[in-house]
Amino acid sequence: MKRLRLLFFPLVVALCAGVDAAPAACQSLNLNTPAAVHEGNNQALIDSFVGDHYYFFYAEPGRFHIAWTWGNASEGFNVGGKPSFAAAFNPKTQGSVMTFKEGPNGTTYDGTVTQRTRVLIGVSPVNSKLVRQTTPYNLVVTGNVSFANAAGGPDPIVGLYAQKLLFQGEPELGAVKFLTNGTIVTSNGGEGNWKLFDADSGVYSVTIGGRRMTLTLQRGRALVDTASKSTVFELQH
Repeated sequence: MKRLRLLFFPLVVALCAGVDAAPAACQSLNLNTPAAVHEGNNQALIDSFVGDHYYFFYAEPGRFHIAWTWGNASEGFNVGGKPSFAAAFNPKTQGSVMTFKEGPNGTTYDGTVTQRTRVLIGVSPVNSKLVRQTTPYNLVVTGNVSFANAAGGPDPIVGLYAQKLLFQGEPELGAVKFLTNGTIVTSNGGEGNWKLFDADSGVYSVTIGGRRMTLTLQRGRALVDTASKSTVFELQH
């Protein structure tokens, strides 16, 4: 927690002060374009091989509450330690106050503002660069708050991925781009397409070359084989 807070707060000032970044459709790996928090549970997996997640919301005059909890490692090895969480006003406005309390499996923030104020949130994975650890977490924001409207943004699958599961008898795809128009291009010259099969479960039908796959999107992390849960494509940005 201390490590994240020391890194997070200077970056908020240096990179994001005064910037009203466009809302993202899912978890964001980029501090400059944080994802919009939505009402209710914001659930995700954070991966030590992928990196931090960033969110934002707007605190309205009055009180607000942030609750963040994390669970047991769901993929890779449990190397010990725990993910970290921090929140900061972006930028701080006159009369804005925020305090936090750490628990064994999460962190809560309570704050008050006298005028509409943007709040930036960062989640950092367990520090394990040599052994993968993937940790589920849940983020809930309540009180006098408003959430940016992410409607009309790109599908959550859109992004750049690295191939992590090689297909027997086929060349490596290299970098893989899932584009907004439902097509896929790879750095080795391959092409394909994707189609959402079930929005609630995040299941997609994906075809690249002659290979057809059913993949589940783990937002902000990867596309995994729906049956085996093996990571097929890992999100880069």
